[in-house]
Amino acid sequence: MTKKILIPAILAHDANQLESLIARVEDLVEYIQIDYMDGKFVKEKSKFDYRDFYRINPVAKPELHLMVEHPEKVIENWIAAGIEKFIIHAEAPTNWDKIREIYEDNYIKLYIALNPDTPINKITDKMQIIDGITVMGVNPGQGRQKFLPKVLGKIKALRNRYPELNIQIDGGMHTKPTNTIRQAILAGANEIVAGSEIFMSADIMKKIDELYHELKI
Repeated sequence: MTKKILIPAILAHDANQLESLIARVEDLVEYIQIDYMDGKFVKEKSKFDYRDFYRINPVAKPELHLMVEHPEKVIENWIAAGIEKFIIHAEAPTNWDKIREIYEDNYIKLYIALNPDTPINKITDKMQIIDGITVMGVNPGQGRQKFLPKVLGKIKALRNRYPELNIQIDGGMHTKPTNTIRQAILAGANEIVAGSEIFMSADIMKKIDELYHELKI
């Protein structure tokens, strides 16, 4: 049975903001997700890299959402910096043979992200080298976007096809005005990635407690 977990999404512009946002949640959760963008796969570009992460060294287990072209060119640097779980996009130009080699030679977990319009058959031939799937509830690259309900059908289809697979939902996860977190869990997601729902809260500890309660459905 898949474990339900809450993962704060950290969308930081530079190393100082990255460190500050991590510090606000790292003692409250088991996992955090860091968004890293190259300015090519998505418009925005992160002004930090793996070298900054050596110094930060968070308490919570970090995962890296690579919104980049050719993730195989950067992933090994991040492994050396301490990242053990990576999310790469099915839509990104990627040397999958190299990704397979990196995956098999390192103790890492690998998820593939699917944008809202990407069908699940896009990753059928890659199931042997992944530990989970990240369903994007919004188009990647920006925070505070509105959830796209059509992806709930994708989550249901994935859960029916892969009953034991970790299915992560990222983007548009809120409790109000529509409880998209509950919708995603009922559809079959077991990993909830939430950004503004957590970081825009006046009381982050209380908010995280509330969201953990939602996961108990």
